[in-house]
Amino acid sequence: MELTGHVTEDVMISYFCGDLGEERSRKVERHIGNCSRCAREYEINKILFAGLISMIKGAGGKPDAHALRQALRENLKENRIYYSIIQPPKFVPVLLATSHIGLVNVIFGDLSHFEFEEKLKAHFPNLWITESFDETEKVRRQFETYFKRERSDFDCKIDDRLISSAFRKTVLFALQEIPYGHFVTYGELARRVGKPKASRAVGGALGANPLPIVLPCHRVVAGEGKLGGFTGGLPLKIKLLDLEGANFSATARQMDMFNPFN
Repeated sequence: MELTGHVTEDVMISYFCGDLGEERSRKVERHIGNCSRCAREYEINKILFAGLISMIKGAGGKPDAHALRQALRENLKENRIYYSIIQPPKFVPVLLATSHIGLVNVIFGDLSHFEFEEKLKAHFPNLWITESFDETEKVRRQFETYFKRERSDFDCKIDDRLISSAFRKTVLFALQEIPYGHFVTYGELARRVGKPKASRAVGGALGANPLPIVLPCHRVVAGEGKLGGFTGGLPLKIKLLDLEGANFSATARQMDMFNPFN
């Protein structure tokens, strides 16, 4: 609530368990009284948490925040997308979304919290969209260390449900073979996936990448000194290449003779 202006799931759990304290509970209640979005979430969660607390008590457990959070995960995780938003220094904000399977969406943009959430809802119209720092902690830390130049690869499970075809999946997962600090042309990537005449289709797959940075589409350029495209915009593509020390401007015209896969 402190970061986004809305009541987070973690705060809501503590509220319903009675662990929040009188002063913070009153603050939550005042916020709910003045925020239509949080009021809707409160009404949904009031019924949900009442059922979970009853279930925990029925099993002889203590309905504290830990037990309620665990019950929530076990009963609803498959129907939820969890997210948090980070603000890397000198970059636009980045939304990180996870499912019960793994990282499912990465969205860049100079957007409001509401605009980020609406983009996420467009991808997952039938799932609950929940902000949670706990559920996204591991991947959030990895992204934060990446932007600090302390990490060159990622160790997180991936949920590829937003990748719409087998061909796109082949192209996007082949990106993980491009080393940090290097880049290849669309033509070279097309050859690597066994489709040497499909540079345009490869570009289409990259343009639909739901997991940039983890599947590093910014490391693919057009060749002959041209950047090609990037869903986050070309200035962001250049900044990511510079972050990794790829030095695009000095070497791009030689790309067709360089193959960092070997």
